[in-house]
Amino acid sequence: MVVGIDVHKQSHTAALLDERGALVETVTVPNSVEGAAQLHRWLCEQGGEDAVVGIENAAGYGRLLCGALTDAGHVVLNVPAWRTKRDRHAHGPGKSDAGDASAVAEVVLRRRSELGPALEPELVRALRLLEGLRRQSVYDRTQAIQRLRAIWTQVDPQAEAQLAKCATQRALRKLKRLDFGDGLAAEAATQCVRELAREIEQLNQRIASLDRQLERLLREHGNPLADLPGAGPVVAVAVLAHSGDVRRFRNAAAYARFCGAAPIPCGSGKTASRHRLDRGGNRQLNAALHRIAIVQARVDPRARDFLARKRPKARPPAKPAARSNAT
Repeated sequence: MVVGIDVHKQSHTAALLDERGALVETVTVPNSVEGAAQLHRWLCEQGGEDAVVGIENAAGYGRLLCGALTDAGHVVLNVPAWRTKRDRHAHGPGKSDAGDASAVAEVVLRRRSELGPALEPELVRALRLLEGLRRQSVYDRTQAIQRLRAIWTQVDPQAEAQLAKCATQRALRKLKRLDFGDGLAAEAATQCVRELAREIEQLNQRIASLDRQLERLLREHGNPLADLPGAGPVVAVAVLAHSGDVRRFRNAAAYARFCGAAPIPCGSGKTASRHRLDRGGNRQLNAALHRIAIVQARVDPRARDFLARKRPKARPPAKPAARSNAT
């Protein structure tokens, strides 16, 4: 027997299928510790003590349920949303939680060997949470710098243009003491710039603290990318956090498609061999791999030799056509 679970913020809906794929029963439980225990009891009552469970969005709203079912002895698999698309349409028009759960269960029944475990290792989970907070903090700092410069430009554009970096400690000390003079608008601009400078300073401290914490986790638990040129601590954390449990990928090609590094065929007929870049996939992981490639192309002899072989050789300039002597 297999179980498919459609998870939501407030509740989860589970559908139990027998070995032939026939629907046995569905149930809805709250997203809580009590709800997870209720679902396990329901499975035992239905004879599904050893049922294989498939959860969509296991790393999000289904995290609590995934851990509880794993502790209860169930095999819990992660079902990507794209795999259930065809099965959802097979249930006819309309949409329901029970139908979505049945679609997840049908994927588990047919594609179990292609699905990976839903429960991520604790280290990967911790890295993902901290890396997400760091990335958001960097984004907030960039937004604060842009707002500060926009306000400063309205009052004193010449002084603003002379300051190359606003996020350094020395620059922030000056910005916190900046005074545009008297007047209602000038006083408001002074307050805004000082407040934004303090915000940038706080974000700098948070980012530095997160960097130290992430580096400590890599030292304590091991960094599998330590010997990879171009993969510094920040990039290594991004790769580990967004790759997750690599056992869910059936091969290297599946991983390349996940991170948007696999080329997509775009030809037809005489152009059947043409490919284009993939603009989809996990863009954070794609960006981390891009940074590694850029650094290796600059400092790693093996990467430079590889690129030299792949780049087309420069063609000699074409000779100018000879002039005719005919008149």
